[in-house]
Amino acid sequence: MEFFVVRRINSDLRVGAEFRPEDRRLVPTWNYRLINATDTIPEVAIGQSTAWPSSKTDGSAYSLSIAQTFGDAWSAYLSASYAPNGDLWQMPAGLNYRISDQWSTRAMWDGSNLHPVLTHQHENMSYSFLLLGGTDPTLTVAFGF
Repeated sequence: MEFFVVRRINSDLRVGAEFRPEDRRLVPTWNYRLINATDTIPEVAIGQSTAWPSSKTDGSAYSLSIAQTFGDAWSAYLSASYAPNGDLWQMPAGLNYRISDQWSTRAMWDGSNLHPVLTHQHENMSYSFLLLGGTDPTLTVAFGF
């Protein structure tokens, strides 16, 4: 189980915190969009969050990400991520499919393992069911304000 609280400061900056009850850890998180996506140029963003769901390290991870929407319901991202706690570089990536306004699914690769995700969005809350490593059921709850 993991909880997120995120505040959108403006259209480019989000700040918040992640809480992991299992190890009672509260970690700041932020994401800043450097470049808006267009039909021909992907979005570019930098950020910090926990290294979760990486199976290789704990602590925070810093990332540079590119993302692009294609078609009506598809999007993808690729990141270069560094976790100083484990002196670990990884290349997380994901493929997203929006089923409806409330439901989406994602194949999330953390650089080592694939994690299928199903998310339900309800107003300012989102609930995601993940199969960590394809086998371990996990729930995340995110609150945006």
